[in-house]
Amino acid sequence: MTSAPEEKQSARGDARREAIVQAARNICLEKGFSRITVSDIAGEVGMTRSLFYHYFKDKDAVADAVLDDVIDEILSKLERWNQSRETGNVSKAINDIVRLLRALIADESPFSNRMIQDGNAELYIKFIDRAADRIADYIAQTTVRDFEQLHGLPITNVHETFFTLIVGLISLIRSHPNVSDQTIKEVMAQTLHIEGYVTQD
Repeated sequence: MTSAPEEKQSARGDARREAIVQAARNICLEKGFSRITVSDIAGEVGMTRSLFYHYFKDKDAVADAVLDDVIDEILSKLERWNQSRETGNVSKAINDIVRLLRALIADESPFSNRMIQDGNAELYIKFIDRAADRIADYIAQTTVRDFEQLHGLPITNVHETFFTLIVGLISLIRSHPNVSDQTIKEVMAQTLHIEGYVTQD
C-alpha cells in the first residue's frame, strides 16, 4: 500500500510526464519533430534536461508518447460514437462513423501534415499503423461483438479486415477529400459484407 506522500509524488510525476508530452506535441506542430531537441522540450516545460531524462529515455521515446496521446484522443471520440449507437441500426451507425472519420482526419491533419512536410514519413507511417491497430482492436472488442450477437459475423480475420479498411479509408479520404460519403459507406459495407444493412442515401 502506497503512502500519501508517495501518491502525491507519483501524481506529480504523471503530471510532469504529461506536460513533456504536450510540450513535444505543441513544438512538433510548430516546427516538425526532426527539428525538436530535448532542450526545446525541457525549456518549454520549465525543467532541466537531466529531469527530462528521468521521464523519457530520449526524444524517440517522447515521439512514441506523443503518437499514443493523439491516438488516445481518437479512441475517446470513437468510444463516444460507440456508446451513442442505436442497437441494430447499422445504417445510422455507418453514416455516423463516416462523419466521425472525416472529422478525425481533419482534426489530426495538422499533426500528420507536419510529420510529412518535415520529411518524417517513417513517424507518420508508425502513427497510422499504430492508430489502425488500436482502432481495429477497439472495434473488434465492442461494435463487432454487438453486431455478431444480433446478426452473426459475416467476415473472418476481424482485426486484419478492420486494420486494412481503416488504413485504406484514411488514405482515400486524405488523397481524395471530395470522395462522397455514399462511396465511403459502400466501400465499408462491401469490405465488411454488410451491404444488406446499409440504406442508400
